[in-house]
Amino acid sequence: MFPLRISRKVGSAERRQIRRALENLPPLTGDPIWLCFSPALKVSRGRLLSGDHHPGTPVHAAAFVRQRRIVLETELLKSPGKLRLILLHEIFHFVWPRLGNRRRGEFAAILRNEASRGARYELGESSAAKKEQIGLRDRGQNTRLWRDYVCESFCDTAACCFAGVASTGFRIAERWRKRREVWLRSVFSEERSC
Repeated sequence: MFPLRISRKVGSAERRQIRRALENLPPLTGDPIWLCFSPALKVSRGRLLSGDHHPGTPVHAAAFVRQRRIVLETELLKSPGKLRLILLHEIFHFVWPRLGNRRRGEFAAILRNEASRGARYELGESSAAKKEQIGLRDRGQNTRLWRDYVCESFCDTAACCFAGVASTGFRIAERWRKRREVWLRSVFSEERSC
């Protein structure tokens, strides 16, 4: 398992909560990922800010893949199920670029198939927001907006699949969820890099 380095400011009870959140992860390897918490996270002009005095769009977390760092909103520690989903979502942002073009293309094809058959909804907040922004042109031309949606959908789907949480508050038709899960379990039947 890849090493998750948790900020020293995080107490022992919170560390146990984080370890429990990782229990159902498939086998992942890689360099350490640093994890810290900050209050009142917001994004403004491409920057992550912390504190009530900053303007911007509130977010639950951010992954900095090149820096191998995850920042989570402190309030998540009060909601173990939500913490688990969001932490796993962020970890899968590190997996996505290491899957390779073939696997990423396979997942994009699953989403294209869903879209062509009228599938609605998504499995998480970030993919649902991205899905609302894309159009037929984006899918057909593989635009940046489409690729961002595919990545967010992968991360939300993986988090739902491996979190062991009864409900995420988001849904898609059972047939679409099952197809995604079968693909994910196949891909993660062997150790993957993150």
